[in-house]
Amino acid sequence: MLSRRTIIALIGLLLWTITSSCTKEEETFIPRDRGTILEILERGSLNREEIISRMNELDGSALAQYDVDFFALTYRTQYMGKAIDTRGLIIVPRGVDIANLLMYTHGTELPSEILGANDISPSNYAGEMDKNRDVRNMGLGWASAGYVVFMPDYIGYGITIGTDHPYMYMEEMFVSNMDGLLAAKEFILNHTDLTYDNRLFLAGWSQGGAASLSTHRFVQEQFPTEFNILGSSHLAGPHNFERFHNDKMSRAGEEVLIMPIFSWAVYSINKFSELRRPTDQLYNYPVFDQMSSILTPSSDPALVFKSHFRTSILNGNDSAYRAVLKRNSNHEGWLPVGKVILHHGDDDQIVPYYNSEDARDGILAAGGEVEFYTYPGGGHTSELGNFIINTTNEFNLLK
Repeated sequence: MLSRRTIIALIGLLLWTITSSCTKEEETFIPRDRGTILEILERGSLNREEIISRMNELDGSALAQYDVDFFALTYRTQYMGKAIDTRGLIIVPRGVDIANLLMYTHGTELPSEILGANDISPSNYAGEMDKNRDVRNMGLGWASAGYVVFMPDYIGYGITIGTDHPYMYMEEMFVSNMDGLLAAKEFILNHTDLTYDNRLFLAGWSQGGAASLSTHRFVQEQFPTEFNILGSSHLAGPHNFERFHNDKMSRAGEEVLIMPIFSWAVYSINKFSELRRPTDQLYNYPVFDQMSSILTPSSDPALVFKSHFRTSILNGNDSAYRAVLKRNSNHEGWLPVGKVILHHGDDDQIVPYYNSEDARDGILAAGGEVEFYTYPGGGHTSELGNFIINTTNEFNLLK
């Protein structure tokens, strides 16, 4: 999710209309092509000292051990049932014999080239000192600690910029992220000398925290023979999405700080699920793509959304929409294979603390193994260093 400063800046910055980039003619989707590597681009190499100098969320000297090489992988996936090519970054430590594959899914970023989307796409990272905080801290940090780190761009970023991103709709996000994992596995097996036995770790922050927990669920349910999940670690994810969603919808007459990206989430859920309702049934203003959904005329949900739409959700009468919200919530209703590690600052004003509390309670009720790190006074962006260190320590015990 975005910081308060970024959201305030958004109101002043986004007084323009995005022009969608030209895309290739849609191809017929062939299932066997999913996860196939189409291109490998060398992005660079960094030694331990160079990695430490790029990490600004913590003292990297406590974490970094190995030099690394990193590559952009172009791979085949699908988007709304059609074939599409996307990218991710894979970072490989030198001097290890066994591949401990770790996928990290990043948090909310605005899907606009003008606002720097190209600089935050992991596959574009080429060793810069100041670009892509998540690659420099999580990606390089964990890779230098001995993990093979894969970071997907997501559809809507990198080479797919201009395509609507399935923001906060976990089922559609999982498709391309899963295919990225398959591509990363192919890279390890065919382009390195590392031994790999399907072990997998998952981590994510904010939007990516919800994505990493849902990926844990979907991998073990849909691809149980491809990967063996040893553990997953999630910072400040909206895991109980139904509660999170309805909390924001219920605040009529109030200023909701994250209204632009919350509106984007509503647009995405409607577009990428089976709902696909005309947007004039949802919104009080013209919405025709993801950027127009972000350009809200107000931060008051009563002014952004149709009254009938809001009230039907909140009183439980919109059963179809409610079913999608429940399906998009992964805090309960399944038993994780492998350990789940949750992290949350208890003063998070972007993604409330209750999301991780609910995930802890739901997973424990199912009989799962959970560790919950609460960071007293912590906000949404203040605990990245603690998240990186504690995740590393937890994962090292699970190898």
